[in-house]
Amino acid sequence: MIRIPARSLLTALLAALPLLPLHAQEEQRWFQVELLVVAHTDPDARGAERWDPLPALAYPERLRFLLDPQRLQANLDRTERAAYSEVDPRGLQRIHLQPQWQPAASPPTTDASTAESAPMPAPAAVDPTQPSAAAEGGAGIEQETATESLAEAPPRLPTPFVQLPASAREFRGKAAYMERNGPYRVLFHEVWWQPVANQRDALPLVLDRSGDSASFPPLQGTITLYLSRFLHLETDLWLNTDGSYLPGSWRMPAPPLGPASLELVAAPLLTPELEEVLDFGAVYDPAWDQAEELAEDTAPAYPWRHAVPLQQQRRMRSNEVHYIDHPLLGLVIKLTPLDAEALQAADYDAAILPLLERPEPPAESPAGF
Repeated sequence: MIRIPARSLLTALLAALPLLPLHAQEEQRWFQVELLVVAHTDPDARGAERWDPLPALAYPERLRFLLDPQRLQANLDRTERAAYSEVDPRGLQRIHLQPQWQPAASPPTTDASTAESAPMPAPAAVDPTQPSAAAEGGAGIEQETATESLAEAPPRLPTPFVQLPASAREFRGKAAYMERNGPYRVLFHEVWWQPVANQRDALPLVLDRSGDSASFPPLQGTITLYLSRFLHLETDLWLNTDGSYLPGSWRMPAPPLGPASLELVAAPLLTPELEEVLDFGAVYDPAWDQAEELAEDTAPAYPWRHAVPLQQQRRMRSNEVHYIDHPLLGLVIKLTPLDAEALQAADYDAAILPLLERPEPPAESPAGF
């Protein structure tokens, strides 16, 4: 059985290498973040300590999500009547639906006989040796405007919090070794780029998808990265367990499910023009009053007996591998600084850009009815 001496290794790192201050507190800096979370599966580890039978577990009101490119596209593909997708600054994907009653616009038809008989207008004669008035008067202005726009445009930044491909994971070998040679099971392993802000503006990042699946995975909770003279990491995670270390058949109440990262936005039932024509009042349905009761009755069952939290705060420094150890969980994280050249050259988000913002509406759209 191979164990990783996480606490002793972290203590040695901190003692040997002093923490270096970063830039001012209010400045954002971009980092590549790699995070690996594993569970200790050794049965003896679960009984190593006495756990709080009723831990305080909750998701914060303000938080954000990681963006999984495959999930974003799959959500759009499997949604019937999907019109377009957009993602808000917190990573919440909203898929807007097409109205059911609106027929698809048919392309304009052309009468073949009319098309054949109608004469084509002759193009105006142009002297190639003489510059046109538009070119003579507007070329210089157009070039000058374009140059000014390029000079004023800020450098492009990539979309933050997008999961990178598995090939970008530096800990791939470490994770495979731990699962193959020790009592460990990988619960989470992702890499992404993000700006790290001050503590006031930093949003906790949700690691699980329980709000989308309406089920309880082994690992739930959030992490928060922020700058306050130094880099800091806060963990508010918990591991759902079978409670084999508990006496009898006692089980704790279910913890909360995470927030959903997908929202379907229904299309308006009527256009403003039809609302004026069909002016009627809504008909009351008594079943509406039972909506909350029905929601409570359909809440998913908690398949676990207990949850053990990992709630810690650590001061970190970049370009170093940091370990957070726990009798039931292990966390490995590394933050690599990103410079302006790397940010401007990044194109990992190119494939999902159409899913992030609402497409521009056409200049002229036909009447809806």
